[in-house]
Amino acid sequence: MSPHPCAERCTEDLFRVYDFAFRFRTNDPDARHCLVGLYGQFPDSDPTEPAVAAVLEGDHAGGFHWMLAEKAGTASELSGALLSLEASLCEAIIRAQQRSISVHAATLRSGASAVLIAGRSGAGKSTLSMAMARRGFAVASDDVTLVQPDTVNVLPIPRCFHLDDRSVALLKADGLQFPPARAGSSFLAPSDFGATATQPCRAGVLVFLSGPREERPRLTPLPQAEMAARLLQETGMGPLSNRETVGVLSRLAAGASCYKLIPGPLASTADALAELIRSRDRRLKKQDTPNRHAETT
Repeated sequence: MSPHPCAERCTEDLFRVYDFAFRFRTNDPDARHCLVGLYGQFPDSDPTEPAVAAVLEGDHAGGFHWMLAEKAGTASELSGALLSLEASLCEAIIRAQQRSISVHAATLRSGASAVLIAGRSGAGKSTLSMAMARRGFAVASDDVTLVQPDTVNVLPIPRCFHLDDRSVALLKADGLQFPPARAGSSFLAPSDFGATATQPCRAGVLVFLSGPREERPRLTPLPQAEMAARLLQETGMGPLSNRETVGVLSRLAAGASCYKLIPGPLASTADALAELIRSRDRRLKKQDTPNRHAETT
């Protein structure tokens, strides 16, 4: 076997993603590029605070070893090690929450508010989110979003995009330009598509993605109580009691426009959702203009 081409000298970066601090050490520059691209908006400048060790190193036989606290594994390719470490980091971020609850939902940004797309695994959240990125929306997360119980602000957990070959083909056919992969890795982060650090904000639109796919997309208003119930099904075990969690999700739904989306072809589905969001933003802007005028007169 030829020696692994990565540099022997390790680098170390310190991150704090909400309540979870970790030090990432690696001797592979491509691994560092991927993780910094994912968590770069969460730097931690205090090296004296306790932080969990996260390690990904290449060996001279061409393999990769990763570790996060008590979890560890090996992979023959960089992409496999990165995906395993990233999944473990996401679990650790969720477990570290003192109060916030986690919802299985993608998060887009539109103006000063967020759009959450919830749905069961395999419903197509990641693919639809990426199609929305081509339409100018920043995708902060395609998988998990935290909700603060006191403010009902949403805090997206950045993750690598989970796309299979069919999704990639659909997105390319829709016109999405993919950045070149590094070192054979399929690890793509929100920053690869222009998403930047965002402040916590309220959700303005909640969408529940429900199948099966039809010939044309159907977006229909959903009662806020029903949306809260559907979100509860996509909420993992967390630090709050069941009653507290229901209360948080009810307030989240009460402050947003709620819809059920039965998808059709990807392009028409993304177009319909984009138009709904932009129409809402235009309507709110018109409503806000008289108020601002009144304040200045």
